[in-house]
Amino acid sequence: MKKILLTLALVASFGIAENRMDKKVEISYARVLEVIDVMGYDYLRVDENGSERWVAIAKAPVKAGDVVGYDTRSVMKAFKSKQLNRVFEEIVFANEVYLAQKPEKFVSLKAAVTEKSVAEKVELIDADFVDKPSYTVEELHKFRKHLEGRQVSLKATVYKVSHDIMKRDWVHLGDGTGNEEALTDDIVFTVSHTELKAGDQVVAHGKIVTDKDFGFGYFYPVLGEEATFELSKK
Repeated sequence: MKKILLTLALVASFGIAENRMDKKVEISYARVLEVIDVMGYDYLRVDENGSERWVAIAKAPVKAGDVVGYDTRSVMKAFKSKQLNRVFEEIVFANEVYLAQKPEKFVSLKAAVTEKSVAEKVELIDADFVDKPSYTVEELHKFRKHLEGRQVSLKATVYKVSHDIMKRDWVHLGDGTGNEEALTDDIVFTVSHTELKAGDQVVAHGKIVTDKDFGFGYFYPVLGEEATFELSKK
């Protein structure tokens, strides 16, 4: 079983005192009952051996019914989430997280979205590449190596906007192409600031980068940077 340090910088992000984290790493396993997306993080309500608890992790491809593993070094009592405007009686802030494709086979978060795992599900055929002014979401994933460093355009719908994470806004885009299981049905374009909202129809322009690892659990096989957006009609 392979583990990954997500390096969430939770000490800074959530104000957890460093001396509250003991050196012994204990891993717990539980089934996810509910997922709440909060500003780049996932709050998981889980069932651990018949008892429910809350666990906070970096944004990850986790859904209700999945089994996850997590370290329990940092536990906060009476934690108030400003974003959710609620107080958690107790919540675990996990730095080490296992994601499961099957309950008996856990993989790291980064491995779940790296080129290797995606390439197993998406056939990459160099002969298919065509240089054109605009691409679909699926094509940006499929031809990412050809497009690296280049300016591209994409007509899509805004799925979600996460504001002010690592001094930028993260715009999640989709156009109906791609494969959800292979994580190729949406793409993120980053911008210093945007007023876009979910449901907006846009033409996005940005520079393609590949295998971008920001740390803190943010790894992208393909990403649009320095983006600009034009609102378009449906």
